[in-house]
Amino acid sequence: MASGEDENTYLKKSKCDSRIKEKILQEPMATDWEGGNYNPYRLVTVEEGSDEYDVVENLFDETSRGLTITQVKRVENPYLLGQYLMKKEKMARKRLFVDERLLFHGTRESNVDGICRFNFDWRRNGQSTGHKFGQGVSFTPEVSYARHYTSGENVFFLVKVLVANSTIGNASSIIPPPDYDTTENVYGTVIVKYEDDDFYPQYLIYA
Repeated sequence: MASGEDENTYLKKSKCDSRIKEKILQEPMATDWEGGNYNPYRLVTVEEGSDEYDVVENLFDETSRGLTITQVKRVENPYLLGQYLMKKEKMARKRLFVDERLLFHGTRESNVDGICRFNFDWRRNGQSTGHKFGQGVSFTPEVSYARHYTSGENVFFLVKVLVANSTIGNASSIIPPPDYDTTENVYGTVIVKYEDDDFYPQYLIYA
């Protein structure tokens, strides 16, 4: 949510025109969505054993170091998805290649509603753990790393993240250098984003 923007204003903006919502729900990322009333989002349990569940579980298990999933929920928020898709199109027009990555973000249960409702807020990221590789929202391909940010609650988001041009960041990186949109550590295990709508929280995972 933008600085100075109250929740009522945001919710008015998030009530998509029915024609726009219909178009968004036809996008590949919304193929499995159940539809219905979004106010402004829904959390839908993904059935264990389904193809969708298996994709999430297999990706999680690759780097979880023995941590086991107990539940997966799909985040259905047409407004946030629409904003993400528009940002993806905008970035693609400016650059020849935009990488769409699936990355993890560890958090606490108390933050879940705010993330599903408003998306990740890069202005607040790092308040409890500090900024090591840039003062934005941090993501990682490794569950074991994301786990450090869950305060023992083992709550994760699996997130679609747009990356075009990336460079090495540090604690003083308030924004990325010109012509870059992303910073990361030297190992590529921490990815930091600085702009709204560069990411979409696709799944909520409990372990």
